[in-house]
Amino acid sequence: MRRRVCLLALGIVLAIQGLIGDGAEAQRATRLVQIGALTESWGPTPAIIGLRDGLQALGYREDKDFTIGVRFTQGESTELLAAALDLVRRGADIIVTTEGGNTAKAAQMATDRIPIVFIGGGDPVELGLVKSLARPGGNLTGIASLDVELAPKRLEIFRELVPGLKRVLLVYDATNKHAVEQLDPYRAAARSLGLTLVERPARSQEEAGAIISGLRRGDVDGIFAPRVLSLNIPGFILATSVKGTFPTMFQAAWPRSSRKGAAWPAMAPPTVTWAARRRGSSTGSSRAPSRPICRSNSRRNSSSSSI
Repeated sequence: MRRRVCLLALGIVLAIQGLIGDGAEAQRATRLVQIGALTESWGPTPAIIGLRDGLQALGYREDKDFTIGVRFTQGESTELLAAALDLVRRGADIIVTTEGGNTAKAAQMATDRIPIVFIGGGDPVELGLVKSLARPGGNLTGIASLDVELAPKRLEIFRELVPGLKRVLLVYDATNKHAVEQLDPYRAAARSLGLTLVERPARSQEEAGAIISGLRRGDVDGIFAPRVLSLNIPGFILATSVKGTFPTMFQAAWPRSSRKGAAWPAMAPPTVTWAARRRGSSTGSSRAPSRPICRSNSRRNSSSSSI
């Protein structure tokens, strides 16, 4: 993940240099570059935090050379376009998107003029973000993730960690193209490992919450949390996993202070962890930011914060 964030920061540095210059010229510049960050999460994500820290490490000064404003939709993919348009209206010079194709597509629909850097998601060509990997064209560039390719390894690790694991619940957003794309690799991996994948599609937050909260001991042996944040599916799973009823495989390790409720923590580094049967026990590591970064308003959706 550090390598990906560094690449992202370097890409944005090139754009910043074009706007304010570098070196001594940057020190004299009065032009403040406004970076708009768009995410489906519940606040600034590790990639956004890493971007800020990476720019500072390269000599750019926050609130003097650049500022980062975040729009987050708390798992509501239908709010992304409005959030992206808000960044455009507020005069963002660059837009950074995280958490896969939904955010990048929303930014793409909002502007064909402002440079957009996406991080994560599936094949950007298949998603219609770029024309080709060699010649992206348009105003988008970025880094795709290996979520789908790593699915078999995540399931294999889960089986090794949980003795007797047979039936694994997978709740997914049936309206999210990237989430649906992941199903075939998950199914193939489950078959090869002798696991039964209990698939439960959801089309709204209410439906996702009902599926997960309605689980009873014995229904499944474990829960496999998706990478995609839409419909707050990982948040509902997190609320269930901390009760200690079901072993759970997450894509990331969450700060201990965030394991108290259904809210999806957005500050964790991406690594594989699991919630154990014993209440409050987990494996994996996490590192919280050294200082507070999120000052959010109280709106339910399309919230904003600065970092």
